[in-house]
Amino acid sequence: MSEVTLAIPADSILMLPSEASFTGKSGRANVEVGRKGDSIVVRASCDSLQVRLEYYERQSATYREAYERLQSIFEEERERHSNPVRTFFAGFGIGIAITILATIIIKNRLKNGN
Repeated sequence: MSEVTLAIPADSILMLPSEASFTGKSGRANVEVGRKGDSIVVRASCDSLQVRLEYYERQSATYREAYERLQSIFEEERERHSNPVRTFFAGFGIGIAITILATIIIKNRLKNGN
């Protein structure tokens, strides 16, 4: 475990010029204390946490890209395939028409004696 402690007198921080800061580092832990206008700003980080955060950001971006790609493929497939109910009724209607035509042709052949 890395830990950084900075003991800075308050008047030292208030006397700092703008953009100047006190920094400390111990192992993987970093801390920076400075003044920005009338505010005291403290920034702390840990290298291992930063690496882990970057890893999860990359993973998240990869998952997001894959999701968007799958979503676009799904939309393309949905647009390409027609309505299955309409396809059923079209096939059913064509089947009835073929059956009627076949029946008429067979009756005509039997009637003509061929």
